Amino acid sequence: FTEEEQRLLTLGGEMAVRRLSELKLTDRWFGARLASAAREQFARAVGVRHTWAKVIAVLVALALAILLFGRMNYRVEATFILRTDDVGILSAPFEGYIEEVPAEIGDTVNAGAILLKLDTRDLLLQEAAAAADFDRYNREAEKARAANALAEMRVSEAQAEQSRVRLELIRYRLGQAALKAPFVGVVVEGDLKKRIGAPVKQGDALFKVARTDRMYVECNVDERDIHDVRGDATGEFAFASQPKLRFPMQLTRIEPVAQVKEQDNLFVVRAQFTGPLQDWWRPGMSGVAKINVGKRTIGW
Repeated sequence: FTEEEQRLLTLGGEMAVRRLSELKLTDRWFGARLASAAREQFARAVGVRHTWAKVIAVLVALALAILLFGRMNYRVEATFILRTDDVGILSAPFEGYIEEVPAEIGDTVNAGAILLKLDTRDLLLQEAAAAADFDRYNREAEKARAANALAEMRVSEAQAEQSRVRLELIRYRLGQAALKAPFVGVVVEGDLKKRIGAPVKQGDALFKVARTDRMYVECNVDERDIHDVRGDATGEFAFASQPKLRFPMQLTRIEPVAQVKEQDNLFVVRAQFTGPLQDWWRPGMSGVAKINVGKRTIGW
């Protein structure tokens, strides 16, 4: 090239270089543009030679430092079931027939709520007969006393006392004819609405009521994790039916002996709620609990 041609080529290159530089930065897919911009920023910090190798080495060093020295809260996971120790069994107080069943399985009942009524017509007839006998023997005793017949008076008084005891027994049974809930709870057994009019024998278990104001969380902790769990640890639990809702708890007791459940050795850990009880909680509900056991390094 002549000197004139060289100057023209230089002038053309100077005019095109800016546009070509802009195209190099902007006319590429976003990944290449992002990598290029990142390399320029890293080059300012670590130098332009072997930029990516230096950046990777720094990131690896940071990751190792976090794994070795970074600490986070470690939690032991365990399945749980909601239990209650207070379960009331209501049995038939005497032989009779079912007259009315206001409650059914799953109902929440208050203390004193009527769960079942037995037919009392026969008892009312017996009460009237016993009351009549009591009055009659009393009158006979008064008549014998007026006639100064001591032996007859003693016999009538004994018969009157026998009638009085029988009358008290009948009235006691009348008072027991309505089965009432002994405490606040939920009915877990006793589907008797289809048995109205059916006979029952004395002592037959009719209802089972589980107390809901004294429920607790029973966790099953694997034997591999039980050595990390303290007796006063805290945690939280979530029901399988409501996994998004979490509730706090406080451990109260660890059973000293493992139990074999589904071919696993599990320790039973009992915990109490640290928040209010929910109305929809029922004994027997299950889910997952997580127990806080302290800080651990991420690498551990």
